[in-house]
Amino acid sequence: MKPLSVDQINEALPELDELRPVLDHVLALSAPDPARTWTASGELGTVGERLVDVEALEGSADALADGMREHLSALFREIIVAVGALARDERGTAAAALVRAAELEEEAGRLARAEACALAAHRLARGLKEQGSAALALRRAARAARGRGKLQLSLERYGDAYEIARDSFQGRAAAEAAIGAGNVLEQQGGWDLAEKWYRRALGSLESVDGPVPERWHATLNIHITLRSRGRIEESEPWLDEAESVAASIEDASARPYLENARGQLLMARGDFERAGRRLREALAASEDPMARVTVRLNLAETLLARGRSLDAAEEVREAEREAVAGPVVPKLPEVYRLLGRIAAAEGNREAFVLFERAIRIVRERGLPPFEEALTLQAYAEFEEGRGEEETAQELRARAMEIYDMLGIEHARSRWADLFRDPGSGERDAPEERRSDG
Repeated sequence: MKPLSVDQINEALPELDELRPVLDHVLALSAPDPARTWTASGELGTVGERLVDVEALEGSADALADGMREHLSALFREIIVAVGALARDERGTAAAALVRAAELEEEAGRLARAEACALAAHRLARGLKEQGSAALALRRAARAARGRGKLQLSLERYGDAYEIARDSFQGRAAAEAAIGAGNVLEQQGGWDLAEKWYRRALGSLESVDGPVPERWHATLNIHITLRSRGRIEESEPWLDEAESVAASIEDASARPYLENARGQLLMARGDFERAGRRLREALAASEDPMARVTVRLNLAETLLARGRSLDAAEEVREAEREAVAGPVVPKLPEVYRLLGRIAAAEGNREAFVLFERAIRIVRERGLPPFEEALTLQAYAEFEEGRGEEETAQELRARAMEIYDMLGIEHARSRWADLFRDPGSGERDAPEERRSDG
């Protein structure tokens, strides 16, 4: 039986949302083509050329089907609970079941379905006297919208959820919504407004007793907004405070986020050697695949900044391997953007294939459009570097169209604060998915 490449399989199969688990598994079973590894083309290799063990894929059919059955069973159970509760006029119970259904769909990466379930929950809950369910449903709908690149809609929903929770004297729920709103604004480059929302989150938590992770989430995020505006010295005490708060509540999950942020602070100061050491500590503390890929890419940035392009490329290839095995497909465009920059720095005029692959992944996997804008921005720098000014201008114009559509004020930093786990809850702190309620 001959091996097939990932591209050959993707191009042969129909584009169906139901096939996403199969395609993710195809990716996880793939490996670099050994015939290309040590050739000139190996430097430009992407996930599409990886070869798949088809026999292993055939043997996994039952396990994949079992996983889908488990997901559908859990989903249908919540839907039926909602219908039964509605028949008993228990709208709060029905709304809670639909929120759980939304979370199941979000965990499976089906954000459009997650958004639909969350909105259905909100319709049931908004007329209730107790508004906690309505606020939670709105936060889930906001998070799904953000994951789909609908940033302004996400911001509006977070704002509404904040007002509901605030007016209901639900401090922690208000803080979660405020952090979510800040995250959207930070993603848009609206750092001043993002900081205000994070400060609102801290204000909401003044009425909350006991240890809650949202305190260090909001504090760390204030550090990030200050650092993003170049206010390096002003930002450091906020990072110190975030570390202190996390230590006081013995939240071990905070360490990779805080070490990553400490590494980025050193990067912002130009101390790439020390930054690399802190990022290795973050990597050692990270178990989540999304976090590990993020930290590895930051580590590669420190190596590239020090002129160690071969070492940087090795780190990025390891990040690629972890992204494939995860699978954490949303990180692959970032992987290929950085590989493209490294290849360009080495004078490889064929580096465009890496940027093209990043764009293809964004489109094939329905990733948020700002990922395409980021790629076009890096692609433009490459074309400009090889003297193709007209092409570079066209690429930048396409990137700006997307940024304008999304309401993004500033181009994004190359350094990733984002751990962005589409299935997580309120625990994430650094940049793209923090404490989104």
